[in-house]
Amino acid sequence: MWAILHSVLGDGPATRHHRAGGNLMFALACAAVPVLGAIILLIAPRQRDAAAKPILILCAAIVLVVAVATTATRPAGSVTYLGGQYFVLDATSALFLSLIAIVFFGISIYARKQLSNGSSKSRDGMVVVRALFFFASCVLTVLCNHLVAMWVLLEVGTLTIAPLIFFNRGPVALRASWKYLKFSVLGLGFNLVGLMCLARGMGGAHGEHTVTFFLDELQTLFTLGEQIWWELGLALMVFGLGTKLGLAPMYAWLPDAYDEAPPVVTTMLAAVQFNCVLLFLFRQVGLLRSFDPDLVSFELIAMGVLSIAISSFHIVRVDNYKRLIAYASINHAGTIAVGLGMGKNAAYGVILYVVSNALVKSVLFLTCGNIKDHYGTKQIASLRGLIRVMPFSGWVFMLGTFALLGFAPFGSFLGEIIILSNMAEGGYLFLFLFLCVMLTINLVATGRALFPMIWGDTPGDEVEVKEPVWSIASSAFYILVLVSLGIYTPEPVTSLFREVAATLDGK
Repeated sequence: MWAILHSVLGDGPATRHHRAGGNLMFALACAAVPVLGAIILLIAPRQRDAAAKPILILCAAIVLVVAVATTATRPAGSVTYLGGQYFVLDATSALFLSLIAIVFFGISIYARKQLSNGSSKSRDGMVVVRALFFFASCVLTVLCNHLVAMWVLLEVGTLTIAPLIFFNRGPVALRASWKYLKFSVLGLGFNLVGLMCLARGMGGAHGEHTVTFFLDELQTLFTLGEQIWWELGLALMVFGLGTKLGLAPMYAWLPDAYDEAPPVVTTMLAAVQFNCVLLFLFRQVGLLRSFDPDLVSFELIAMGVLSIAISSFHIVRVDNYKRLIAYASINHAGTIAVGLGMGKNAAYGVILYVVSNALVKSVLFLTCGNIKDHYGTKQIASLRGLIRVMPFSGWVFMLGTFALLGFAPFGSFLGEIIILSNMAEGGYLFLFLFLCVMLTINLVATGRALFPMIWGDTPGDEVEVKEPVWSIASSAFYILVLVSLGIYTPEPVTSLFREVAATLDGK
C-alpha cells in the first residue's frame, strides 16, 4: 500500500517543503476526525447506539487512509513542525501513526460484533465515544514534540479507557480496572518526577541554562547541567514508562486488565496505547542515550531480562488462554526493552519486532473474543478441536500463535533473529544464551497449552460454527501483513524502518 501510494503521489523537489507541511496538517486531522465522530454521538443520544458502529468504522477508515497517505508522501528525512513546534511529523511519528491507524481500523471492523462481548448492547454507544476520544489522544501523543504535553496526553488516554476495562461489570473487572489506573498513574508519576529532575539538571550549577521540554531544543542542551539530576531523571523516566508498558517489576496490572477487558478494549490497550507509550520511550531513549548510553542500556536490559524471566514462569503455569497471551505480551515487551538496550546494532530488528508485535497481539486478542463468545469460557482445558469447530477463528488463532512464538515466515521471526544475531556479534553471550533458553521454554509451554486446544479431539456434541466474515477479516489481514514483513518488505517501508532505527542511536 505504501509503495503504491508513494509511486502515485510522490512529490518533486520543488514541492518538498510545502507538501511536508501539508502532511502534518493532514496527520493532525487524524485526531480531529474521531473527536468529531464522538461529538456527533454525544449530541444525538437517541440515535447513539444505532449510529455508534457505523461512525466508528467511518472515522477509523478516514484516519487509516489519511495516515497511510501522509506516511507514503512524506519526503524521506523530512522533519516538519506545526503549532509552535508542539507537533512534529518525522519518521518515528509517521510510522507509529500508520501503525495505530491500521490496528484501530481492524478494531472497528471487528466491533461490528457486539462490543460488550456478552453485555447489553445499549451501552455500545458510550463505548464508541470513549474509544474515539481515546484514539484521538493517542494520535496527538504520537505527533507531539513536547515531553510534558506527551505526558498529559498519555494521562488523558489512561483516564478515557480505564472505565472500559470494567465494562462487563463484576468485582474482578472492577479490581482490574482500578489496578490498571493505579499502576498507570504511578508509572506516569515516576515519569513526571523524572521530567522535573531533567528540568533541574538543565539549570546547570548556577541556573544559567534555559529550561525546555521540546525534543529538538533538548538536543542542544543535553551536554549541559548537573550530572546527578540528569541521571536521576533518566532512571525515573525510563522506569515510569516501563511500568506503563507492563515491564517487570511493575507488571501486575497487565494480566488482569488484558484478561477482564472486552476484546476491543484489550486490543486498544495492547496494540494502540502500548505503541504510544513505546514511542514516548523511543523519544526519551534517543535523547537520553546522547547523555549517558551506559545507564540507559543497563536499565532497559535489566527490566527486559526480569520481564522475560517472570513472564516465562507464568506462561508455564497459566490455564487461561487470554492470560497466557497477556503474559506473552510482557515477554515481548521485555524483548523490545533488551533490544533497545543494545543500541543501534539491534535497532532495525527492534522496529520490525515492534510492528509485528502490535499485529500479533491484535490477531490473538480479537480472535480470543470470538472463542469466548462461542465457548463461554477462557479455560484452556475446556477447549478442544478449535480448528474444526470454528475453522476460520481456529486457523487465524493457530497462525497468530505461530507468529507469537516467532516462527518463520512472520515478521516477528525476522525481528528476533536480527536482535539475537546482534547480541552474539556484540559479545552479549550470556544474554544471548538466556534469551535462547527463555524462547525454548515459552515455545514448549505455549505449545503444550494451546496446541491441544487447537488440534485436540472434538467432543461429540460439537458442530461447526458459521462465523461472520467481519469477525475474522481484520485478523486475516494482519496475518497477511505479518507474512509480508517476514518475506518481503517494500523499499519505502524498509527505508522508513531504517530512518526510525537511526533515531535510537542518540545522535
